[in-house]
Amino acid sequence: MRRLTSAIMTCALVSLAAGTVRAQSLDTPKVQELYAAAKKEGQVIIWGTQRREVEWIPAAFGKAFPGIDVQFLGDNDIAVKAIAEARAGRHQVDVYQNSLTGTLPVMQRDIFAPVDWSPFAIDKRNIAFDGKMAYTSNIVYTVAYNNKLAKESDAPKRWLDSLDERYKGKGASSTFLLPRLIGGLGLAWGEDKALQFARDIVAKMNLLLTRAPRESLLQSGERIYAFGEIDSLIRAVAAEGLPVSQVVPEPVVVGQFGVTIMKNAPHPNAARLVAGFLASPEGKAARLAATSQADYGPTSDNALAKELHSGKLKVVWDTPDNMAAREALFGRAAAILTGQTR
Repeated sequence: MRRLTSAIMTCALVSLAAGTVRAQSLDTPKVQELYAAAKKEGQVIIWGTQRREVEWIPAAFGKAFPGIDVQFLGDNDIAVKAIAEARAGRHQVDVYQNSLTGTLPVMQRDIFAPVDWSPFAIDKRNIAFDGKMAYTSNIVYTVAYNNKLAKESDAPKRWLDSLDERYKGKGASSTFLLPRLIGGLGLAWGEDKALQFARDIVAKMNLLLTRAPRESLLQSGERIYAFGEIDSLIRAVAAEGLPVSQVVPEPVVVGQFGVTIMKNAPHPNAARLVAGFLASPEGKAARLAATSQADYGPTSDNALAKELHSGKLKVVWDTPDNMAAREALFGRAAAILTGQTR
């Protein structure tokens, strides 16, 4: 656990050097041909789930491919918006960036286009949905803690340890993130055990469930632990000087994000160029520098990715095949956590 904890707090530093040099994957003739076509279109529009997930893209993409205006929208409801736009025959967005779970309902409406990712040399293990999606980054669910009030050794090594009496009244969780974590745990534990965990953490732990940012609760000492946090967010606030650290309990739950292109994208060449950039090593390095969100996929060389793929840890990966089961369990866990059902 100590090595894994170190890896999750420092992986953002290990891979940044990759982003300082423009790699050959963006200088190939096929990419340059696509760039020329994209410049004629002059614009590209990308949607993501939060502003911080997309606001960095215009500057980073513009360094590699100047002369194309990148517009963005950050909104948690982009899946609903994309489906509504398609039904109405309005085609305003080019590139859709979301998690696998947030992509699946849109994918089921058949409004994404198949993409040739070969100009960017994207490994086939980083491509999903019959070529319609390329993976860009991951999240890992963690336990964050105030490192002035607790030590790494105090934090839970397994998710079930979160139910230990020593954490009673000391923890907080996000009403958005915790049920999604439990949905992932259910893939490892089975439905009954995961839902019992949800019941127990509510009934026994005096857990503060909130929509508000938990880092302020940790900083003030009102709560010492935050269960079910996102690794990139904690890295980011720690870099800003907040007294927070994090550990990765087992089973490790990993979320997957990626990019897709709309079937009726108004700027198809620019869409392919920005999507390919985001899935490339250069785009991944730029995302890491801007958001602290890393790639933990099979081709990543950062320390945590190597740990996750070592075979020494129990890891639950998001895949297209397990999304429906995870989403169903997430809904039931959310109902328990909010007191709607037992």
